[in-house]
Amino acid sequence: MKVKELLLEKFGEDELVRHLTHPTDYFTKLNLEPLKDELLKCDEFSECEGIDFMDFPFLEMDGTTYQAQTIKLGDDIKFVGKVTLYNMFFTPEMFDPNKIHTTVKDGALITPTLYDPMTFLPKKKIVLEFSPEELLENHYLNGEDKKQSIRDLLEKVLENPEEYELKGDRGVLVRGIFKTKKEGSETPPFFTGEPVDTNGYIGFYMEKNVEGEEITFSLKKKSIPKELKEKFIQRFTDNGSFTTTTEEEIENFIKENSISE
Repeated sequence: MKVKELLLEKFGEDELVRHLTHPTDYFTKLNLEPLKDELLKCDEFSECEGIDFMDFPFLEMDGTTYQAQTIKLGDDIKFVGKVTLYNMFFTPEMFDPNKIHTTVKDGALITPTLYDPMTFLPKKKIVLEFSPEELLENHYLNGEDKKQSIRDLLEKVLENPEEYELKGDRGVLVRGIFKTKKEGSETPPFFTGEPVDTNGYIGFYMEKNVEGEEITFSLKKKSIPKELKEKFIQRFTDNGSFTTTTEEEIENFIKENSISE
């Protein structure tokens, strides 16, 4: 079994869609740790020595502090050695550009949503496949059969759009500190994890962005004095999840605590 199949089995399509529309919802230690034994049976983890989980995206190893990094799982990726996971999440639905006009059913398809570069309005296109030679031959015979069949197909597509929509693929992104290798490759394992300067502490938070009626969230980071680490965690995190705040609020937090000390 693949990791993606396990996540879909445990959380379902509805959770996947909800998760994609709420960027703060990752599969974290809270919901991944109970699946540890099942994750170890997945193809990607079948050769590793075990899985640990991180509450925060930093880990000290052999005197060096590392920041968790992200990779996209592929069919040939294997984890090796000890794996430390921070979170997992799905990619948005992605489409193969070489198949964007491959018909889905009855010689027709509805394309993925496209956005007008001038107005940013979402649009889709309906593609109908037909033979111009057959249409021309039908025209000379003074018949309307072929044209009518195209009209009927268009009507069918409009009445049942979900049956003709092009389906994309969602990948799985894994964030943590670990080593991976490509199955069958003699290349040494690749280490994923970025060393960080331990003279300070990197605090992470979610920033809310409002544009018209659209609300989005983005992950931000801020360097703070090392001695304020525990206070930052206490104030700006919630059971391992990042809270929504602003850079100004964090700067005020640093000033207030620096003055008090």
